[in-house]
Amino acid sequence: MEKKITISYDHDADVVYLSFGEPVKAVSEELEEGVFARYSAETEELAGLTILNFSKKFDLRPKELAIPAHR
Repeated sequence: MEKKITISYDHDADVVYLSFGEPVKAVSEELEEGVFARYSAETEELAGLTILNFSKKFDLRPKELAIPAHR
């Protein structure tokens, strides 16, 4: 089953939110400083990611990103 990925950026807070599929009640786990994985409280599947201080963690200059369409 394909899931929709939603990406949003809060410029004022410098936070990126990635959500996979429909919104669900989730539990967060900090993977590293300022990077949180959100897992479905019911299925424990990855529901999204939250990245704090995004512009400090990643170079925001335009670049190419290759994403394969199939495995």
